[in-house]
Amino acid sequence: MRLFGTAGIRGPIHSKITPELALNVGKALGTYVDKGTVVVGRDARTSSIMLENALVSGLLSTGVDVLRIGFVPTPMLAWATNKLGDAGVMITASHNPPSDNGIKVFNEKGIEFFLEQEEELEEIIFSQSYKKSPWDHIGTARDLNLKEQYIDEILRYVNHETKLKVLLDMGNGAGSLITPYLLRKMGAKVVTLNAHPDGYFPGRKSEPRYENIAYLSNLVRELGFDLAIAQDGDADRIAVFDEKGNYVEEDTLIALFARLYAQEHKGGNIVVSINTSFRIDKVVEEEGGRVYRVPLGQLHDGIKKYNAIFASEPWKFIHPEFGLWIDSFVTIGLLLKIIDQEGKPFSEIIKDIPKYCLIKKNVKCPEEIKYQVVEKAKEQLRELLSDQIEEVITISGMRLNLKDGSWVLVRPSGTEPKIRVVVEGITEKRKEELFSLAYNLVTRLVLEFSGRSKGS
Repeated sequence: MRLFGTAGIRGPIHSKITPELALNVGKALGTYVDKGTVVVGRDARTSSIMLENALVSGLLSTGVDVLRIGFVPTPMLAWATNKLGDAGVMITASHNPPSDNGIKVFNEKGIEFFLEQEEELEEIIFSQSYKKSPWDHIGTARDLNLKEQYIDEILRYVNHETKLKVLLDMGNGAGSLITPYLLRKMGAKVVTLNAHPDGYFPGRKSEPRYENIAYLSNLVRELGFDLAIAQDGDADRIAVFDEKGNYVEEDTLIALFARLYAQEHKGGNIVVSINTSFRIDKVVEEEGGRVYRVPLGQLHDGIKKYNAIFASEPWKFIHPEFGLWIDSFVTIGLLLKIIDQEGKPFSEIIKDIPKYCLIKKNVKCPEEIKYQVVEKAKEQLRELLSDQIEEVITISGMRLNLKDGSWVLVRPSGTEPKIRVVVEGITEKRKEELFSLAYNLVTRLVLEFSGRSKGS
């Protein structure tokens, strides 16, 4: 059994994420690092301080030193680790429900641990082969506030002043500490919603999906904002509305940045996750670049493998020239810079990015049968669509690229008891046809396997 999913270790408090687990992760990471400094941060969740204290105790017991930077967004933890640490840990469940929490581990470059590093940590935990430091070599812990230094470094990188009017929905998360201050220092006129950190997420659900932030559409249009931006609980994700109140699809935003990077580099390699649109391929290839797809949560592996100039999955963006971690704050700063430099409304800037018909929906599925269901769905979908398939990609479940340019993806969630079904069609009718096929198949298989499970 693996502890790590697509985004660290994540799940419900007490049933999966416990103080004992945090203690053991701390001991394992301290054993892995052996010596040096580990940077530790946490989000606003009610259980985060509890887990932080347990994790820090485990780290100190192995003799490593700990730099606690407190309540921070995940991108800032990654940045601080790159600057000051030999490894880093963020206590967060990102956009999961408030009853969940989690642990993300970063290497000395601020990159989430690669698969092989996660496996080494798991081996230490499962074998309980922890280093025990003698009483006179226990590690030391100190606290440090790095907020201003982080903002200043982003400002230097973005290097732009703006007068744009921006509506920010912080979702009661850690972005409240950085985003409003960053944009005001850039000169933007900023109005905030849900900008008081609260681990109960009272303003809205933490995940910035359209259905959770649809109210921003009327606000941005009626109040005359140039755009609206929403972030999730640990502020590594963003979602955007243009000045007309239109939700900007995640893949359109990825395509915008991918095209600009390909233009700047006169080509180059772009890495995106398995669940992204063909519109990205189209705009990148027009600029002489190439798109590579990787499993969810493995953008950093893709950057390393393909020497990528830009990497992204829905809502998440990595700008390698700034740092090798997902950083929504750099993305926001660069987005404002793009709008100003183009000299026209955001809706006009993205108008020429191709639009396809894409739908994403989850099917709830118990953890114990999730992977069995996906395997059976993969088998049956290949049979049902056999005469239409152009390419089969078997990472993060299975993606079938079809001859007409449409595609179907079925994959297990790496963080929740769900199966993700994603379909993109070249027309609305084609999208609905393929989605009905895939979604109904997965739903039926979940019921079928659930019945078998109860019967046994």
